[in-house]
Amino acid sequence: MKETPSKRIDFVDLTKGVCIILVVMTHIGGAFELLDRGSMLSCFRMPLYFFISGVFFKPYEALSGFILRKINKLIIPFLFFYLSAFLLKYIIWKIAPGVFHLPVSWKELLTVFHGHDLIKFNPPIWFLVALFNCNILFYLVHFLRNKYLPAMFALTLLIGCTGFYLGKAQITLPLYLDVAMTALPFYVAGFWIRRYNFFLFPHHRFDKLIPLFVLSALLVMHFTATTLGMRTNNYSGNIFQVYIAAFAGIFMIMLLCKKVKRVKIISYLGRYSIITLSIHGPILHFLEPLVARYIHNSWAQATMLLFITLSICILLTPLFLKVIPQMVAQKDLLKIKQIHTKK
Repeated sequence: MKETPSKRIDFVDLTKGVCIILVVMTHIGGAFELLDRGSMLSCFRMPLYFFISGVFFKPYEALSGFILRKINKLIIPFLFFYLSAFLLKYIIWKIAPGVFHLPVSWKELLTVFHGHDLIKFNPPIWFLVALFNCNILFYLVHFLRNKYLPAMFALTLLIGCTGFYLGKAQITLPLYLDVAMTALPFYVAGFWIRRYNFFLFPHHRFDKLIPLFVLSALLVMHFTATTLGMRTNNYSGNIFQVYIAAFAGIFMIMLLCKKVKRVKIISYLGRYSIITLSIHGPILHFLEPLVARYIHNSWAQATMLLFITLSICILLTPLFLKVIPQMVAQKDLLKIKQIHTKK
């Protein structure tokens, strides 16, 4: 089996773009909740994000170097958007106390250490911490792939099952480690697809069967989809329902995006999805009351919120890329000695 080339694959950016749009729609809620009939969207939305992240996994050097890289890519953006969102909230509260129902307390900065409590001033960025842990878990597991491949898959499934049943038992691990454990099979699947599967190859003979595969995935999701609460590691279905429905949804979206290949704006959002992920929460916090004041139809309100939020994200993305690229995972803040990447 040969690994696929390292060049950027357009439809993967499109997939990330679709994923981040679904995330924003979820946080808007309202009329968009009606689209998630039978949990057909929520069953795969966050698993898809972990899956796509696995596609881009590279082992690099020793564990210490790998951790530094992931701190640059995930923890530094998390800290920047965590602290800046809180400071924005605090400053606005000081200037106009009536904007928030309760006083803004510095204790809110400890939220991330309180189990899986909602980060009220920027909820979506919990994912960056969970993804960091998922990266570290797989870095430790992936060394088995050369000589003990079945053991790598077995350990991945064991870790995933452990994380899932910790959630069922309502046992919470710090810093979303339990979430990362449950998500590990999705991440590993993304890694495997990138390196050993025909799936990403363009113009494959199976591409003509994509409509049939998509229909099959929809049928599987129809009978197995259940609501996923990945931030809280809370799942309403059994373990087979959760993973089967999630993988069906993941491959459905990937196949559709492979067919389309590229949509400029959505692919752009996908390529820099960390920016939209990290800023759409605070944008919505202030935008929702404003839009609700002037638009009362639920569908019009949700659609306008989505349009304005994504437009702001697209407009701000070049600014972040130019002014603070280190804060949005485009340049390293912590310098790493450059060495050859392991194959």
